[in-house]
Amino acid sequence: MDLLWQVSEADIATVRNLLTAEQEHPWVKDRFDRNLHYPKVEITRSYFWKVLVSMRATTMAASGEGSAIEKFESLRPFPLSLERVRGEPAEARKQLIHLVLGEHKVGTHRMKIASDLAWNFAKLEEDSWPALLEKCNSLLLPSEPSAEREVADFLASRLRGIGPKQARNILQDLGLTRFEIPVDSRVMRWLNDCKVFPFTVTARALSDWNYYHFILDAIQELCRNCGTYPCILDASIFSSLENRQHASH
Repeated sequence: MDLLWQVSEADIATVRNLLTAEQEHPWVKDRFDRNLHYPKVEITRSYFWKVLVSMRATTMAASGEGSAIEKFESLRPFPLSLERVRGEPAEARKQLIHLVLGEHKVGTHRMKIASDLAWNFAKLEEDSWPALLEKCNSLLLPSEPSAEREVADFLASRLRGIGPKQARNILQDLGLTRFEIPVDSRVMRWLNDCKVFPFTVTARALSDWNYYHFILDAIQELCRNCGTYPCILDASIFSSLENRQHASH
């Protein structure tokens, strides 16, 4: 069964008004530079690991400007670098990760985060790095939406604690994706408030991969009609909500 998305002029106007209002925001400019700039630098094990740690630590936690995770990510050297974790005995890695997250007040449910990251580290070091990096680096050049989706679903299927949204968070932070975006509470709020879809997007339904793909298909079609990329719409939604929060204080 085929589904035909019909994008109205009102929908296009809603998106374009948002893009115009947010085009000078640093987050939007950074998204242009990071995700729409080519050629890209090859993804390494250390770089991927840092992004994986940072993304997993942001689950159910604030990650905006001035947040604990933002400060954590900017530390040099990175406190949970691949080299530091690798230097610990296998049985001590979970405790190390938990300890460092606590020291920097990063993440909620830290023991679960530490458990997931220790498991992922062991699996990657055992035999998964080659396939994972090959998948990620296949997106170094401009790719079709279907190719981005394949890589995102691969990450979600291979990494513990990583679902459809988190997998796309990782790829977007790596600067590899234009079309596949993380649909989180802020994106859902904007979609529902603006009523660009003839139904309400719910968080519970987004845990289903097929529904997640369904929502992304609609977002991608909306962006095609507006002459933009979903990754830019995503950044614009985030910056607009951040600006609204500042205005209310």
